[in-house]
Amino acid sequence: MAVLVAAVVGAGLTALVTTPAIADPTPAPPGAARAALTVPAAGGRPAAPVLPPPPTTADEARAQFEQAQHDAEVLTEQWHAATDDHDAKEKAAEAARTAVGPAEDAAAKAAAEEETYRSQLDGLAMATFENGRLDQFDALLSSTSPQNYLDQMSALESLTAEQRVQLDEFQAKVAAAQQARHDADAAVAQAQQAADDAQRAADDILTRKQAAEARVTDVEKMISNLSPAERAQLIPPGEGAPQGVVLGTGAGARALAMAATKLGRPYVWGAAGPNSFDCSGLTSWAFARIGVTLPRSSSAQATVGTPVSWNDLQPGDLVFFYKPVSHVGIYAGGGKMIDAPETGDVVKYQTVPRATFSGARRI
Repeated sequence: MAVLVAAVVGAGLTALVTTPAIADPTPAPPGAARAALTVPAAGGRPAAPVLPPPPTTADEARAQFEQAQHDAEVLTEQWHAATDDHDAKEKAAEAARTAVGPAEDAAAKAAAEEETYRSQLDGLAMATFENGRLDQFDALLSSTSPQNYLDQMSALESLTAEQRVQLDEFQAKVAAAQQARHDADAAVAQAQQAADDAQRAADDILTRKQAAEARVTDVEKMISNLSPAERAQLIPPGEGAPQGVVLGTGAGARALAMAATKLGRPYVWGAAGPNSFDCSGLTSWAFARIGVTLPRSSSAQATVGTPVSWNDLQPGDLVFFYKPVSHVGIYAGGGKMIDAPETGDVVKYQTVPRATFSGARRI
């Protein structure tokens, strides 16, 4: 065990305690001490980490290693979620930009129609002047708005039925032009807001990606300095397939069968197949093979399908871990699942850990 402590400490502890951790606290794996604690700074950005004491025992070293693995996975899944969010916001921005042109055209058309009726109204005013009824038609020239004019003229018997129709139509055209202009301005504002949201999401992607890369690098450095025996202690081998389990023919069961074809493929953060995977990359790939599109992040996958309780799990159900969700696998029956666990590991069967289980969904 002394060798294990030296390997973990020497390989990556310096990087482990100096890399900013995630801004939002997340539950650590059972028994894991925080490798680095952060205090939010102004603007919500992670502040300098509060360094924990170096590990002095194999258990402390193992706990810090597990915490580094967990932080890396959390950041990776947050990166996926940020990417999904950016894609959705970019689509919304494009839709908003597309709506601006028609709204502007409608506003221009409404303004032209208003001007046409205004010209007709000018003709009505001139006819009234020529007929010597200027004293009665003064309201038209002095009114501040179409409605104000109508209010003033409503009692004047000099207005013929035809003139009243013209005035009503003019009022309707003015109102339509005002609404069209309002709609066009709103479309422009919405497009700008959507573009701003998409840019913020893109910035968030970069932040999450850089943090995930740094944390994964920490883990990779530690793993590279472990002996095979030490590595086996920290990253246990895969388990055998569950015995006597009937898979069924549903979407989940078919996706499980697809995932089983990738047993032994390496975990690579951000990967979604076909030769390497992270946790949500494996599940999204397996379901895509049977024609079902899942969101890319484990947290988003935890919102699709139908909720399933622990006691009702069936092969093919998606199983999720931690709160907030940061890991996902596919239940294989018999208390086991297939998943892509962590850096340095491979796609494999392993027992579903009840301690960190946070829910399941059936697709």
